[in-house]
Amino acid sequence: MIAHLKGTVFSKQQGSLILDVGGVGYLVRISNHTLDRLPAAGAACTLHIHHHISDNDQQLFGFASTEERNLFEMLITVKSIGPRLALALLSAMPPRQIVSAIVTQNAGLIARSPGIGKKSAERIVLELRDKLGDIVTPEEAGAESGSIQNETISALEALGYQRAQAQKAVQTALGADGNAGSNVSELLKKALKHL
Repeated sequence: MIAHLKGTVFSKQQGSLILDVGGVGYLVRISNHTLDRLPAAGAACTLHIHHHISDNDQQLFGFASTEERNLFEMLITVKSIGPRLALALLSAMPPRQIVSAIVTQNAGLIARSPGIGKKSAERIVLELRDKLGDIVTPEEAGAESGSIQNETISALEALGYQRAQAQKAVQTALGADGNAGSNVSELLKKALKHL
């Protein structure tokens, strides 16, 4: 099994790259999160690899960090979530946001990823929340709270409110009871009462 590859970026595009290791080009599937962290073509690069072997295929999935690879490997343990769907989810949002969404049981956020429906998102939360619960630090929980606030502000803007109005309503809603709620829907309802 291949655990990591160190070589030179031969070429890269959304979803994959070719890594030249000692004259051999390895096709490695990558998330957008990893793509954003890769150096330019011709530069040295190290990737953490998940070597996926199925009955009729072998694929390499590469990640910029071991945390992202570990999350990918946890995601593919979920029934009906294969490597491509797991990679799509990692491309749709940063790993920490995925972990926070799972721990806070925000299946709606996970369901926004292409190819992952409501039932699959709920299954991900159900099967992984206990495994990931010990991983999230207080700082990350605070970051998730900030993410909920930002998403609520964006939702209010989509409803036609000005950004300043939306921010004030969200802050007022938070100040009213000191609790952001566990999801965007709750905070949005509270904020709309102040508009």
